Amino acid sequence: MTRIIQAAALFAALLGVGLPSVARADCESDLIQLENAFKVANLATPARAALDVAKVKGVAALKKDDDKACHDAVAEGMSKAGLALK
Repeated sequence: MTRIIQAAALFAALLGVGLPSVARADCESDLIQLENAFKVANLATPARAALDVAKVKGVAALKKDDDKACHDAVAEGMSKAGLALK
């Protein structure tokens, strides 16, 4: 019985350590899409400004490890620029 409890505790600890890295990976993929959006030909000035704001907010959220805020910032910036987030 003790081994089961120890194994469950170890599994829970490993799972807890792994989850922040998964969230970070999602935010990083959103930021990569945002960086690729800057390469779009004939990007208007307001669209570029929206992407710049999204980049600042997204990087700040990445540093705080807040995946939802990062995704929301990138999605908002991309939509204001007239682009879709995949």
